[in-house]
Amino acid sequence: MKLIYHSFTQALAIASISAASAGTIDKVRFGVEADVPPFESRDSDGDLVGLNIEIGNAICSVMEISCVWIDQPYATNIDALKNGKFDVIMPMTPTERRREQIDFTDAMYALSSRLVAPKGVVLEPTANALAGKRIGVLNGTSRENFARDRWGSAGVEIIGFGLNSELIQALRGGEIDATLQDTVEIAEALLNKPEGAAYAFTGEVVSDPALGSGIAMGIRQNEDQLKDILNEGLARLSANGQLETILAQYLPDQQQAMSSGTRPQLEYISGESALPFSEAVRAGNMLYLSGVLGDDENGIFPETTAEQTANILDTYRTVLEANGSSLDQVVRCTVILANLDDFAEMNRVYAGYFPERRRPARTTFEASKLIANGKIEIDCMAYAE
Repeated sequence: MKLIYHSFTQALAIASISAASAGTIDKVRFGVEADVPPFESRDSDGDLVGLNIEIGNAICSVMEISCVWIDQPYATNIDALKNGKFDVIMPMTPTERRREQIDFTDAMYALSSRLVAPKGVVLEPTANALAGKRIGVLNGTSRENFARDRWGSAGVEIIGFGLNSELIQALRGGEIDATLQDTVEIAEALLNKPEGAAYAFTGEVVSDPALGSGIAMGIRQNEDQLKDILNEGLARLSANGQLETILAQYLPDQQQAMSSGTRPQLEYISGESALPFSEAVRAGNMLYLSGVLGDDENGIFPETTAEQTANILDTYRTVLEANGSSLDQVVRCTVILANLDDFAEMNRVYAGYFPERRRPARTTFEASKLIANGKIEIDCMAYAE
């Protein structure tokens, strides 16, 4: 069952690790491209500054480990990480494509992507609206992957740039019609400067699973100890108020919107237009998800309950992460089986998707028949700050 998602601020999952396990790692090497203010750059003295630099240093401080910062071109950082040049990509947006190669920490904060064009130019972020246009993107970003996958095959010319300064120069020189950018990054780099007075955001915020949700740190797969340490550091910064203080310094508009309640009280996340219900509804900090069946992306139901259970929970992982949450943040699920004899088979697969100490509350019952003769349906609710 396919779902459509929106992006919201992701809550930090509080990982629990022992002091002994944290003590076995005394240094973390962060790979960073210091050319993207206000996130990471160098000041006039050559020192690293910015939002992500402060978060990384704060994590190292609360976990009593040392930070080492390594300059690294963003477009090649996954290969560099896998080859051991450093231990952490700071930062990176988790996407399903990237998860095939590396793992990610919990999200540090949420951002959004929009088109930027000369003022007066109205462009919507759809393949039809952009057909024949030249759209600039930064190489190696989730926005590049999204634009090439969703728009490039439909007649939109996608042009990649290695540096933000090169992309902005191309926009100002008329070499591209618009750029798909992180909203904070392009505001800092262009829109808030005098030379940016002739440019503005155009169209709606772009929401798509390929863009991911929330800004996290990338690590090599199967490095659970490092992942736990970084997540514990994030959790401590969230608990003691340091994270909020850092975010307020660099992203004041985002923090003000969150604290003032300007976000709509209810967000209805639509799916297929023919369905008479929302795929999900966000109410405050809670995300309520409609029931999901176990068919695959082609609408085909696997033969076993185990396979259908895995399909459902894979779908939920995607929709939760696209909406600022995660499986770690699920608080309750209802499991409906067509046959209770399949309980053990379902339970074995289900248990593998949730951390042992963070398993949601659950109700399981049998129904005489499910839609399309499915073997199982699950619906869940999750916390999403």
